[in-house]
Amino acid sequence: MDETKRKIGKACRKFDEGNMTRRSFLTKLAALGVTAAVANAVSLSPFGAATAWASISGPEERAWALAKEAAAKASKKTLTLLIPTGSIGNMTPYVDKWKNELGIQLEFIEEPDEVVHTKGMQEAVAKTGRYDVMMPTAMSYPDWIDSGVIYDLTDWTDKYQPDLFNKQWGVVFPASHHAQLYNGRVAGLLNDGDQITLLCRSDYLDNPDKKKAFADKYGYELAVPHTWKEYYNLAQFMHDPAKGFYGSLEYRSPYYVKWMFMQRLVSKGKLYFDADMNPTFNSEEGVAALEDMLAMNAYLHPDAFSFTWSSNYNAFGRGEGFMNIVWPSGFKYSMAPSTGPATTGKIAATVMPADTLKDGSKLYAGLFCWGYGYAVSRYSANPELAYAYSQWMTSPTISADAIPYLGGYSDPYRVNHMLEPTERLVQTYTKPYLKTLYDNMVNTVPDFCLPGGFEYQDALDKQVHACMTGEKKPKEALEAAAHSFERITKRIGKDKVRKSWLALAKNLAEPIKKASGADKWPDA
Repeated sequence: MDETKRKIGKACRKFDEGNMTRRSFLTKLAALGVTAAVANAVSLSPFGAATAWASISGPEERAWALAKEAAAKASKKTLTLLIPTGSIGNMTPYVDKWKNELGIQLEFIEEPDEVVHTKGMQEAVAKTGRYDVMMPTAMSYPDWIDSGVIYDLTDWTDKYQPDLFNKQWGVVFPASHHAQLYNGRVAGLLNDGDQITLLCRSDYLDNPDKKKAFADKYGYELAVPHTWKEYYNLAQFMHDPAKGFYGSLEYRSPYYVKWMFMQRLVSKGKLYFDADMNPTFNSEEGVAALEDMLAMNAYLHPDAFSFTWSSNYNAFGRGEGFMNIVWPSGFKYSMAPSTGPATTGKIAATVMPADTLKDGSKLYAGLFCWGYGYAVSRYSANPELAYAYSQWMTSPTISADAIPYLGGYSDPYRVNHMLEPTERLVQTYTKPYLKTLYDNMVNTVPDFCLPGGFEYQDALDKQVHACMTGEKKPKEALEAAAHSFERITKRIGKDKVRKSWLALAKNLAEPIKKASGADKWPDA
């Protein structure tokens, strides 16, 4: 990697000095793995190619310079990371570089993803200093900041400039704000673009007989669904349980089912609360979302009520269904022959379907759910080194290299990952899917990234699941969830949660703010 960077820098200087034609320069950078879009922008920069290249590689270089300085001063030569089980594959390729060049041993402590938040809260009390870097989801940041277990990173980001909000290679808005900030301050650095998108089997869409039969039955062309109604029609049409092939593998299992509801809810122009922290899902739109889900149950895979992400991905990869709602890692699984033997080269992906609002307009809204990031423990013996690691790993250049590795959770989250991808990113995700990720992410609504966020999501999940199993009617389930929300808000403090909620709502995409009425809400 270092030799490649040296060669890129040399080519930039040679081009700036007039010793290389633009055509030769572009060819050289392409051979070194630089994307055509980046190479073209660098070659046309009025500031010169070397300066332009330094700009996009700057976050990496600044982080590495800090890492060298901090490592030299460190008495403890081990950097310990608390990470979710299954995420290590994006980090291990860099262990030798940190050991050989900095003398720092990277130690990884893996815990189940649902346990990481609890471990952080326990550290807030125990103050052991066991962890230097912790890798939670964005929902952990409010509670972890308020408990004092992690640093506010804003002073460091101001000084070392990770370019979180750069329009060409920053984190895609609004995830740049929802998944990294707490009340306008940087709490963590995103390393995982967890949003959900929709996958379909392209070989079924391209089948001439199915095309004709579908058009005859529904009166429009067979294609990926643009609306939830079209999604339902496709599931109904493709459902063939006698052959072990199901309309969709959408989740109905505990822990996952809330996201299926939240996705439909935001598509209907409803958020989770109003401007005064009153729950809004116990409404006409919320009931309709649950009724839509109940209607879909007839066309789901029989394991929908017990799926984990891994069993879901594997079932889809074996060819057991037409559609699936997945995180980007699900696309990777479906495209790899080892995990997607029936789906490799047979996937058509699209943004999440729109719903039709009361005024007849269609609202496209995605869901940015989960999404890991790096946080720095306040009890670390080497906090600057921990921060340097976090910025280095999430820099535009290193992250583009790290994400394609298998055996990890990281998925694209920066603009350059999706719109100016490296060849390895293209090989892993394909250009069309990377563009789909960008188009979906710009309209995403966040998880419960609030004080008490895990309590809110668990309360909602419990009631949505009760509805799906028939234990409760839709309205009954949503009223029960709303009562739980009210109790959580009261216990934490309405003003505290409201401030955080308004900060999130302020950074929603404009169509979603308008549809939900959040465009008229006060500032936090």
